[in-house]
Amino acid sequence: MFEIVTDNTADLYEGYYEQNPARRLPFSFTLEDRFYERDDEYPIELFYEKLKAGKLVRTSQINPLDAEVVFEQVLEEGKDLLYIGFSSGMSGSFDNISYIAKGLRIKYPERKIIVVDTLSGAGGEGLLVYYARKMQAEGKSIEEIADWLEQNKLNAHHCFIVSDLINLRNSGRISTLAALFGMIVHINPVLELTREGKIGIVTKSIGRKKSIAEMVKFFKQNYIPSDNDFILIGHTNCPEEAHAFGAQIEQISGGVPVKYGYINRLVSGCAGYNALSVFFMGQPRKDR
Repeated sequence: MFEIVTDNTADLYEGYYEQNPARRLPFSFTLEDRFYERDDEYPIELFYEKLKAGKLVRTSQINPLDAEVVFEQVLEEGKDLLYIGFSSGMSGSFDNISYIAKGLRIKYPERKIIVVDTLSGAGGEGLLVYYARKMQAEGKSIEEIADWLEQNKLNAHHCFIVSDLINLRNSGRISTLAALFGMIVHINPVLELTREGKIGIVTKSIGRKKSIAEMVKFFKQNYIPSDNDFILIGHTNCPEEAHAFGAQIEQISGGVPVKYGYINRLVSGCAGYNALSVFFMGQPRKDR
């Protein structure tokens, strides 16, 4: 018997975790000088309104002690552990948790502890969690699932746009020069996660409408229908635009349904208000 543990950055469609509870390690954040250890302590709609008003969100890594407590709970229940974690390319948390896992393997030599760096986040990480849990329900072993994750994690795509590059600059995800240049010339870049699990640029467009058209193009070029149970559209409080975009995606999805969900508070704090994304399984990520 084994349990799959992930982070609160692993987004899925609305209602998934209520119907399929999972232990998820919390990334914390600070907003208006108040520290929030768990994202469910702050209503998502109010969080987005703060982003819209230009409030700065400072994010923090997973507390290693919290991770150790959760892992030990699983191990003391007599279960093996598979941890599916947020990209090491965007946070140092995975390295810290890998160190904790190393110590717990010594303390619990009879248990299997496997940690997987997804090189993904938000809906991409969520998709990997979804398929891992699906395989678990089908009776796959912990080793089979971990092998599948390692072989397929770079097939999880994250294509997204943001309304304001300042949040990405403030979070250290892009340079100050790139952010200011983009704002001056009104460039709305289409972004992705690279093979290194970092934010990269797919293309640069002038205006949001053209950027969304480029997202549809990216989807067409990389999507494999048979590898998807659903396509996930994520957003930071732009539901009408998200559903209009999803309708375009559904027209070319080959019958695969589109589902919707909010982007988690940690990633939203970097992406800002009015971000829009599509997550799906497809061709391996390209070198750029």
